[in-house]
Amino acid sequence: MERKGRVILIGWLFAALRIGFFTYAQDSGSSSASGESPIVNPDRTKPCSFRRQLLVHQQEVRIDPCTLCTCNNGRTSCIIERCPSDGGCLPWEIVIIPEECCPQCPYICTSATSTEYGKLLGTFTNTAHGVAGTIYVIDARRIWLRGFSYDGQGPDAFFYVGSTDRPSGNGVIIPNENEQTSVLGAYSDRNFILTLPEDITTYKWFSVWCRQAGANFGDISIPANFVAPAPLDLGSFGFDPKVHDVSATKVTILNTKQVKFTNLVYDGEGPEAFFWVGGGNVTMAGGKRVPHVDDNNGVKLRAYTGEDVIVTLEGTDRIFNFGYISIWCALALQDFGNAVIPADLNVPPYVASGNPSPIMPEFPNGKVLKEDRFHICWKVDEAAGTLRLRFEGTVKRDEYMSFGISGSQTGTSMPESDVIVAYIGKDGEAGAMDYYLQSRSQCVPTNGDGACPDVLMGSAGAGATNDVTLLSSRVNRGITTIDVERPLAAIDAKDKAISLEPTYVSWAIGELNPEKRVSKHSLVPRGDVQVDFSQESSSCPRLALPAGDKDVTPWVIDDLTPKPAPEVITAHIGPSGGEQGYQGIAGQVGWGIAWYLNGLLVPELNVQRNNIYKFEIYGGNDNSTNLANFHPFYITSDSDGGYNQKTAKGKEAETIYAGPSGGELCDFTSMADPKDFDTFEKYAETLNKTCPPMLKPGILEWTVDPETPDVVYYQCYQHRYFGWKINVSGASQTAVSFALMVALLALAVFNQI
Repeated sequence: MERKGRVILIGWLFAALRIGFFTYAQDSGSSSASGESPIVNPDRTKPCSFRRQLLVHQQEVRIDPCTLCTCNNGRTSCIIERCPSDGGCLPWEIVIIPEECCPQCPYICTSATSTEYGKLLGTFTNTAHGVAGTIYVIDARRIWLRGFSYDGQGPDAFFYVGSTDRPSGNGVIIPNENEQTSVLGAYSDRNFILTLPEDITTYKWFSVWCRQAGANFGDISIPANFVAPAPLDLGSFGFDPKVHDVSATKVTILNTKQVKFTNLVYDGEGPEAFFWVGGGNVTMAGGKRVPHVDDNNGVKLRAYTGEDVIVTLEGTDRIFNFGYISIWCALALQDFGNAVIPADLNVPPYVASGNPSPIMPEFPNGKVLKEDRFHICWKVDEAAGTLRLRFEGTVKRDEYMSFGISGSQTGTSMPESDVIVAYIGKDGEAGAMDYYLQSRSQCVPTNGDGACPDVLMGSAGAGATNDVTLLSSRVNRGITTIDVERPLAAIDAKDKAISLEPTYVSWAIGELNPEKRVSKHSLVPRGDVQVDFSQESSSCPRLALPAGDKDVTPWVIDDLTPKPAPEVITAHIGPSGGEQGYQGIAGQVGWGIAWYLNGLLVPELNVQRNNIYKFEIYGGNDNSTNLANFHPFYITSDSDGGYNQKTAKGKEAETIYAGPSGGELCDFTSMADPKDFDTFEKYAETLNKTCPPMLKPGILEWTVDPETPDVVYYQCYQHRYFGWKINVSGASQTAVSFALMVALLALAVFNQI
């Protein structure tokens, strides 16, 4: 019995020691702690300064027939009646009617089935809350609401479709014209396009449905035999025998203005051959040329060798106005091949917004800042002392557009610029803020250094305010449009007055960081840019629709598992690598630069408790003149870093385990675009290291305490979003102490047996 007891206790002793050993050696699951970000709490009782007027909370002022502005908790917001971007006619066909907010199309052409807006579905019935309007069907998945109105007073109303016999809550929400599924606001005689989740024949009704009240505010029935407009195949093209080798596999009417020839062949030898349309049968007299890029401005069509060609009718012409389309020689009065257009068409309408979107007439002046990427348009109201601006760009959610007055009077210069930053976030919320660009670095709210909103300029911008009013915003087919207003005069010390003479400007596009402040730009002008705000009739060309987004795969960066001191870990600053780099790896948008450890972009660092690790830091140590080059390295509990920017409360919530340490600046640079490289290793070949002579690094030695959490972070002490995670393994002191206590207890019992 005594021997058996000893054996059992020896087993306990061994187990206790084994627990301590394996707890020490085995990695644990990760956990993290993050500090709090500074929070700006606006004074909810402030009045608003607007157009040289002082408005009290909830006071309304109408500044023109289309725009109503309201003071709300110290900020003025305006509701402007939105003109449809897809009016159903081309920009040069628009008619401006006095006293009307929006341009109008002067006609509506019809065939027996097709109309300018699509196939008529019906008008709203069983209406409440001012619901009115007509729905046309563009194709199987898209519908066009025309003249839609709704008072916006329903507490939980949405566009709904369903397959039950009558409108009910057993339907599906349709995203609104901004591709959002938020509660509907007010509409007044609006025209816009919606996309259905499924083919329209799946459903029996369309409704404005209030979920909370379980009420139908208006509906339109969808007949069981409804046939949606669709492209029409007219069959093959050409004669037998062929004339001038003209043939096409098929001719397709795409919509009311466009016809597609598939695999078109033509020898190009006709002396004055063109694409041609006419009424009735092809005859020697009548018909008209359809201008095309391939007919050399009316000289003659070039040869085709099996190409797909789309022909678009001009102006007010629509396909149902004609009886045929052909390739016709005007000199020889000879038909080389034709396709007959049926009398009763059911094809989709030609949607002007499906092409590049026009600059709307309420902003008569504009400038292309970056072709097919960013346009700025404006309207000066000297009587009111205001400048209205329209930001229009092919940007994503959480990408910003910035535009404003250059920091230099002799050229385009970012530092000391006064700009407006406009954006629509991933949450669908739009923003427009007055910014002052003190320097090329991340905003430091405590002293206003970097790219800061005026309201966060700290002591450097005492009295600075946000003098920008957001008027409206929308996203339509990948094009973001944001309208804002600012005073012509400088309101505070950080503003620059708008001159009505040629003025140098600054602009940029970039990502928002998690605090919805600007990060380092991804696109800026490559030279000086001037704008003359007094210039008339300088409208922008139409902005081309963006191509679909491509999926971006983050680079794979190997973990770094260093040996304890005296082995050295080097830390340099370098380019962040964009979406493939820091943004994709850490899931954060930084300032465009990040930490490189031993030459690797933000690797995960693996360390063991109770070991000492040595870092040589080359992040910059001069904070007297340029904080953009001041990046002390430290190890923290906060995944964002930037301790020196935080409020007292934020600092209290953070634990610093080592540092900060700076050292002289020695950084990596690259002129290459990270998007051109599918691996970090290839991108790294473009990096150049820039270091001063007689370089002196900062030295940081970190003894990993036994109680260090499983996950901590290396970051920049001055700026946020520079670094990444450190995985800490090995037993904590608590685990080791517990194992040792169990072992000693077992030993004591053993000695008593």
